[in-house]
Amino acid sequence: MTAPAKSVRANRYLPTPEPPRPSRAARVARAARTGFHYVKLGLGVALVLGTAGATALGGYRLALSSPQFALEHVELRSASHFSEPELLDKAGMRLGDNLLAIDLRAAEQRLVTDPWVRSVRLARRLPHTLRVDLVEREAVALASLDGELFLLGPDGEPFKAWGEGDVDDLPVLTGVTPDALAKDRPGALARLGTGLAVLSHYERLPVSQQQRAQEVNLAPDGSVVLTVGVRGVSLHLGQGPWPKKMLMVAEVLRTFENKRELPGVVFLDNALHPDRVVVRMR
Repeated sequence: MTAPAKSVRANRYLPTPEPPRPSRAARVARAARTGFHYVKLGLGVALVLGTAGATALGGYRLALSSPQFALEHVELRSASHFSEPELLDKAGMRLGDNLLAIDLRAAEQRLVTDPWVRSVRLARRLPHTLRVDLVEREAVALASLDGELFLLGPDGEPFKAWGEGDVDDLPVLTGVTPDALAKDRPGALARLGTGLAVLSHYERLPVSQQQRAQEVNLAPDGSVVLTVGVRGVSLHLGQGPWPKKMLMVAEVLRTFENKRELPGVVFLDNALHPDRVVVRMR
């Protein structure tokens, strides 16, 4: 092997010389050029975004006053206490208002202040329609509280003072006072719930169609007196159990209807002898 070849093979393992390091002045100049480039890029992006944002904001403001989004139709479902004009008035709206400009949450808050409204949800259906999903309260009975009548929901909660135009052919629950509601509301509502349960059991009887429930008196000890029919038959039911008591009521009333007469009072409240029935004629 010749000497020159040996020299070439040895050079393969020599370290690669480093390029000369730029001077400090060169490094500062390069950093300045890079920073200026990014500044120009940032300004360009900001300018584009600002222009787009201004355009979008201008378009939105224009839409808020455009007749293209005027309220023309109301989709109102399952409303028995509100007409379309009444609902719009209570919500603080009117036909012709710009749909996009309406504050739906504020309108919902105004509507739920009405005692007939349990819940409500408003939604836009552009370009011209407002959808109203309304859940109304149901009155199943009246409660006499210190001489004033209130509508009762299925949960036993008095939700509205009875007024002209409200349903008036409902049975009346008596015996619960405003003072009882103030001092022990859960207990008072439970008593009203007992009255509604008694009505529910009675109304399942065929005889309830002829002798409609008129009043349920709720004593503080839990005993119940149910008055039925236009002649006012008083059924002293005691404290239940209601299904069994109603079967006894049905048998007694059916017996006297066949005789074409009705008793004045029926006692089914003998705790020692629960199967005993005492009838007092008029």
